[in-house]
Amino acid sequence: MASLLFCLMLLPAPAALPDTAAPPPPLVRAISLDAAALSSDPTLLAADTLALVVESSREAFFKLSERGEVLAAGKLLPGTNSLRFTRPGLTAASQALFFVLDLLESEASAQKFLRVQVRVEGGPGNEPDRPAELSGSFRLDMYHSGRLCGYRKKSMVELLKLKTGPVTAVPDPGLSGSAIRDRPASQSVSVLGLGMALAKYLAGKKAAKRLKAFNEEAQKKSLALTVRRDGREFPVVIELKTE
Repeated sequence: MASLLFCLMLLPAPAALPDTAAPPPPLVRAISLDAAALSSDPTLLAADTLALVVESSREAFFKLSERGEVLAAGKLLPGTNSLRFTRPGLTAASQALFFVLDLLESEASAQKFLRVQVRVEGGPGNEPDRPAELSGSFRLDMYHSGRLCGYRKKSMVELLKLKTGPVTAVPDPGLSGSAIRDRPASQSVSVLGLGMALAKYLAGKKAAKRLKAFNEEAQKKSLALTVRRDGREFPVVIELKTE
């Protein structure tokens, strides 16, 4: 018995089991434009306010800044979070902006970088160049037997406003009432034709649903809106890239 205990004491200690626990998911899963809020409330961009959606895995404190200036701060909760901040001059002109999102959780910190590209067309200070107005005129002389009997003078603007006469459409005999009346009474729609029409209709609905989903996903990164400010309307495109 003593020898058995002595042998057991000489056995090496069992190796520690490797840590098989999965690493935690990233704190921030996604950051996107809040297309629904920006589209339903056009006064946000008019007031230089940008609305974002932050998908967070856990609770964390955040701070959004630009060149050291804090624009927003608060706490993220697990799930979908709305993050809105005002950046003066956001839609004043076309520009590229860089923001830093600092995150803090349980003494661990992380950073996300946001690049926002703003394209403004026709906004204050971005009025498009107007084309130069036409000037000058021309004169049409009328002669009879080699003698001038009259003339007419027109400006170049009036020349561009000349209109052509009405166009008369040629009826298609295949679509006329007589063609329908002459159709044999025994002619009917085939079952195969109905099946093909139904398949085409269902395929069209499926394609429309896919296109809608694609547009909604694309609007999370790029959104085109019309901003109204000082009694004027001008288009604005906002693009977001995260790192």
